[in-house]
Amino acid sequence: MCELFALSSNRVVGISFSWRGFRWRGRIHRDGWGVAWYFDNGLARLVKEPRPSVESPIARLIVRGVRGRIVISHVRWASRGGISYVNTRPFVRRLWDRDWVFAHNGTVSEIIGDPSYRLKLCRPIGETDSEYAFCYILEKLSSLRDRGLENIASRLWRLANSIGWYGKFNILLSNGEYLFDYMNRAETLHYLLRHPPHRGIVRLLDEDYEVRLEELKSRKEYAAIIATKPLTDEEWKPMNPGTLYVFYNGDLLLTVDNNGSRLVLDPLEYMVLKTIRSSPHSVRLGDLAGELGLALSEAYMVIEKLRNKGLIRQHSRDNVSADHPMARYYTTPGIRSLIDKTLTTQIL
Repeated sequence: MCELFALSSNRVVGISFSWRGFRWRGRIHRDGWGVAWYFDNGLARLVKEPRPSVESPIARLIVRGVRGRIVISHVRWASRGGISYVNTRPFVRRLWDRDWVFAHNGTVSEIIGDPSYRLKLCRPIGETDSEYAFCYILEKLSSLRDRGLENIASRLWRLANSIGWYGKFNILLSNGEYLFDYMNRAETLHYLLRHPPHRGIVRLLDEDYEVRLEELKSRKEYAAIIATKPLTDEEWKPMNPGTLYVFYNGDLLLTVDNNGSRLVLDPLEYMVLKTIRSSPHSVRLGDLAGELGLALSEAYMVIEKLRNKGLIRQHSRDNVSADHPMARYYTTPGIRSLIDKTLTTQIL
């Protein structure tokens, strides 16, 4: 079939190491390759070719030139549609003044002839079921009045589940802010979180090549990498079938499944977030550490992760550094309903 690759990071980063390994997957998936990446203004840049990535001079050169906070890539083994530029993934379309990028692994051809999935506004350029599914998803998203994250993620999950009845439907989708991933076949999509502290040697599985993480990554750099199959000898995790994953700033922020939407929090993140949310006022870092019995440095590490996920903010009138005991924190207003839902349903 095909293989997928994606990156989410809290900083603009290069993909030379991880994508170097992914490019070799084109030895088997020889019908095309493509990579899309975002600038901070929501505009995507796209390069793709209907030829094997391992034989492409452009693919060899571009591995050093792609830098972004979100990257989506695909190597193709054609199952529907000819070997041509228009049928090569990823695809890019405009919605809500942002570029949306989409790549798909699998076959769901029967939706094209199903009247329930008839397109009204968005028209495919090529012949693939992947582009058709992308158009259908964008049409259904365009009707949303509430464009908050939870509403978008819930709609996407329902759409992916529906389309997934027709076959394998593993997808990568992004609007330049969030990276959405869905899989409906076990062991066919994996993810890896590279978070501080960055230590040790990492080796590629498809090439005799290794790097030392502390030389590759900056101290506060968070990254999430998604691939059909693991690319390195690190601890990759398989995604759960029928679940939508939402990555933000290099971390796993949210999942949606039959049980609804919920934030992904480890026990310390849960306790810190609950303490802040339970307070009628912003909470000082020093008071938070004392209440939870944590060292100040330990409490700040959790604060840093929650800030990176966009769940909390430092008080705008603070005149102290973020790690100062008097620094004050409160939950992000626009996501409080999702925070409350998670805090009342998650069992530690």
